[in-house]
Amino acid sequence: MPNEVSTKSIVRAEAEFMFGGYYPDTINQQLEHLNNKKYKRWGNKPNTFLLDDFEKLMVLLHTEEYEESVKFKEAYTPNQPDDKPITKLDRIQIIWENVLPHRRLIKKAGTIETYPVENSENIYNASEMSDGERIVFYLIGEVLSVPKDAIIIIDEPEMHIHNSITKKLWDEIESERPDCTFIYLTHDIDFTTSRQDAFRIWAKSFNGSVWDYEILPDDSHLPEQVYLEILGSRKPILFIEGDSSSIDYKLLQVIFNEYTTKPLGSCQKVFETTKSFNEQRDFHNIASLGLIDRDRRTDDEIKYINKNNPNIWVTSVAEIENFLLLEKVIKEVTTNMMKDSDEVFNQVKSNIIEFFNVQKEKQALEHSISKVERLFKNATDSTAVKTITEFDSSLTTFWDEFNVQDIYTEVLSEFQQLIDNTDYDGILKVFNNKGMIANSKVDSLCSLYTKDDAYLNYIIDILNKNKDRAARIK
Repeated sequence: MPNEVSTKSIVRAEAEFMFGGYYPDTINQQLEHLNNKKYKRWGNKPNTFLLDDFEKLMVLLHTEEYEESVKFKEAYTPNQPDDKPITKLDRIQIIWENVLPHRRLIKKAGTIETYPVENSENIYNASEMSDGERIVFYLIGEVLSVPKDAIIIIDEPEMHIHNSITKKLWDEIESERPDCTFIYLTHDIDFTTSRQDAFRIWAKSFNGSVWDYEILPDDSHLPEQVYLEILGSRKPILFIEGDSSSIDYKLLQVIFNEYTTKPLGSCQKVFETTKSFNEQRDFHNIASLGLIDRDRRTDDEIKYINKNNPNIWVTSVAEIENFLLLEKVIKEVTTNMMKDSDEVFNQVKSNIIEFFNVQKEKQALEHSISKVERLFKNATDSTAVKTITEFDSSLTTFWDEFNVQDIYTEVLSEFQQLIDNTDYDGILKVFNNKGMIANSKVDSLCSLYTKDDAYLNYIIDILNKNKDRAARIK
C-alpha cells in the first residue's frame, strides 16, 4: 500500500488498473489493452506472476474521488439539497470500519490515514497498518472497482485475515456487488460452509493439464462442513465424540494419524454420521469408521453394537482419558522420565482404587440410571412396537421385569468386587470420571508439574517424536 499517489485522468487510471497499461484511442485500443493485460498486468505468466497493483488501485480510487468532487462542485448551486456523491472510497470506508470496528479511516488528497478508536490523536499513514488491515482494504477496493457483471476469483480469502472476520468481510463485499459472480478457492471449511446458495466443487486432483473434480450433492445427510472437510482430506475418516478442544481429539488424531479425525460431539452423532457417510461410498469412495466411549455399556450391549454396526468401534475402557492410565502407557512415560516404573504405577493403581472406592455409590447409581434408560428405550422402540396393544404389553413387561433397587445392588456389588480384587483394568473399564488423571497423581509422580494437561501433553509429545515408544503406546 503506497504512502501517497497522484491522480490521473479517469480513463487512464481505469485502463492501468484493469489492463496494466494505457493506450490512447486507436482502432485497435481494445486489442492493445488485452495484450497489456497479458504482458504488463500478468508478466506473460498469469499462473505464477506476482500481481502488484495496490498502487494502481489507489490511483483509481483517488482519481474517482477527485472526479466526483469536481463534478459535484461544478454542478453545485446555492441552497441545493446536500446530495453529495458516494464514491468507492466512501463505500470502502464503510465496509472496512464495519469489519474492523476498532479502527477509523481518514481520506485526504492522494493518501489515506487511520487511527485507533480509543485514541483519535494517534493518526498514522494507512500504509503502516497491519497485513490484515491492509489486505481487507485492498480486497474491498479491488472488488468495488471491477466492471459490472464481472467474474471475481478469490484465491484463499482467509489469507492474512483472522477467521473471526473473514465471513463478515465477504458477506459485506458480496452485498456491495450482487451483479458479480464470486469464485473462491479455499482450504477453509468454515468459510466454505458460510457461503449461501453456492455450488461447491471438490477439486480432487490435477495432472498438469486436466482437473479431476466433483460437484458436491445437496442431498447429503452429513453436516456440510463435515462432508467437505472429509472430501478434502482424501484419507479414511474416523468420527469421534467430543470437540476440537477435547482430550479425545488431541489424543486420537495423533494415535490414528493415518485417518482424518473428526469430532462430532455426541455418541449418537457419531453413529448417525458414520452410517450416513458410508451410505455415500458410491460417490466419494472414502472409508469411514466411528469410535465411541464404552461409557456405562454392558458387555452384551457392546457385542450387539459390534454385530450390527461393524463400522463403529467401542473403547475397551470407560472413556478416552482412561487409556492414559493403562499400565503400559504409564510405564512408557515413567521410563522416559527416568522414574521407577513399578513404583509409580503401583502408586497410581492404589490412588485410582481408593478414588473409585470413594465414588462407588455415585458410580453405581449412574450405571443403574443408564441401564434403566436403555431398557425403557427398548420398551418404547417404535420400530418394534406396531400397535397400542403391543406398546401397553411392552411397558407392562418393562415395569414387571426389574426392580431398581436390585439393579443398583447388583452393580454396587460388582464394583465392590473390583475393589476387593484390586482389579485395576476392570475399574478403568467402568469408571467414568473426568477427575481420574488428577486423582491418580500420575503427573506429579512423573515430575510433570506444569498445569494444563501436562501428562496428556507429554504423552502426545512422545507420540510425535519418539518412534519406538510411540509405537508401543499406540
